[in-house]
Amino acid sequence: MTDVVGDVAAVPAPVRATSEFFERHRLWYRLGRNSVATSCRDAAARRRRLGARGIPLYDELKSLCVVVYRGEERQYALLHCRANTRFDLDAARVVLNATRPLARLAGDELRERFGCTYGTVNPFTHPAQFIQVFDESIDVSYTPPHTMMTNAGEHTWSVEFRPRDVAQALARETEVHVGRITNREFSAAELPSFGIITGNGPESGIALWRHINDAIYAQLSRDARLVGDLSYPRVLVHSLPEMGLSMELGAREEDVWDVIAGAVDQFCAAGVRYIALACNTTQVFADRIRERAGPHGAKFISMAEVVIDHLAGAPCDDLTIIGIPIVAGLGEFSAYRPLKRMGVQAVSERAHADLQELGYLVKRLDRGEKDSKALNLLRNVLRDGVPTKRVLVALTEISVLLQRFPKLSAEIAGKTVVDSLRLYGEALAGLYLHALPHVEEDDNEAL
Repeated sequence: MTDVVGDVAAVPAPVRATSEFFERHRLWYRLGRNSVATSCRDAAARRRRLGARGIPLYDELKSLCVVVYRGEERQYALLHCRANTRFDLDAARVVLNATRPLARLAGDELRERFGCTYGTVNPFTHPAQFIQVFDESIDVSYTPPHTMMTNAGEHTWSVEFRPRDVAQALARETEVHVGRITNREFSAAELPSFGIITGNGPESGIALWRHINDAIYAQLSRDARLVGDLSYPRVLVHSLPEMGLSMELGAREEDVWDVIAGAVDQFCAAGVRYIALACNTTQVFADRIRERAGPHGAKFISMAEVVIDHLAGAPCDDLTIIGIPIVAGLGEFSAYRPLKRMGVQAVSERAHADLQELGYLVKRLDRGEKDSKALNLLRNVLRDGVPTKRVLVALTEISVLLQRFPKLSAEIAGKTVVDSLRLYGEALAGLYLHALPHVEEDDNEAL
């Protein structure tokens, strides 16, 4: 299948040759245009893909033309790798079984013999005239859309292609090798997927997902690596009405666990890497979830542990936790109970009734509704139940409410807010961002 941008009949001869390669092998590809690029890094910044300008450097194909001797026979080979790596000519010599060290082909000979100049070499315009050697990283699964780009035989023309298709097609026309010819090893760069259990209430999971996406957007925007929809992780959400039973966890513990266990099983069957629970109350099931998910390669990330790690090492005697009594009381059923040893104060009993009412009130709000009654109730809780300067929000309904009022998310009623759900989202986003392939500097450009 083909997908060509522009009038192929009107393009330069090397670009037509590139197009013809894909056409005769019936491979998918896209031709595109960009301003003149002077290097692989420069080209990657100028490529256009899926409506955006710029691609990750590891998605740009770098090619180097070398002279190969096998005995006394002089041959030509094209080495290809991802542009964020450096060629290892000694390793390439072994792959080619060459009898002499490989030497870069001089620019004059490259131009006179093949009609190519710096920045216009690719595997497609003269496929049968070269031995083609691909680094093994070409076959590694990277970030979506899992395509690569390179020049189409001319400085202002690009071609997008599926790298796994290309080596197989070239093998029908010439000698092809795939092996390690760069300075580093690669392994599959499978990005983590997430499973969010919610339902107490559904807005809690929506808010957590939004925090994840906001943190990813902020970081990738700062790094100039944002590529729209393709920048975000795969997320599965189970919104389970029975999660509402957790408001009375002490009396309904096993009923709640049965619901969570079923969701965990479904996530494991779907290949989810990280499981999240958009509920402060049910974090107490962390050990049971890990025991159930671990054998399937899934990992549970605890919101309570994220918060405790965030607060560790700093004084906490100016911090009060607010939530429903079973959580904020820091007792047997609270996953936050280690905070008591760190000096965190439990919310005053005077505020328990207001907190319970606030939780149910937010659940009944229409999606996106900004209800002053809920905010006033929250202010009452902070005034009557929080004597400290800082407040730890451990009730997702309050987290949802604060997300609807961004100006109050950091401070409300004179109290500095530590939002457990926001910290949770940022930690989950960090797992995804850490897994994104790292773009290394490379000063070894190729012809």
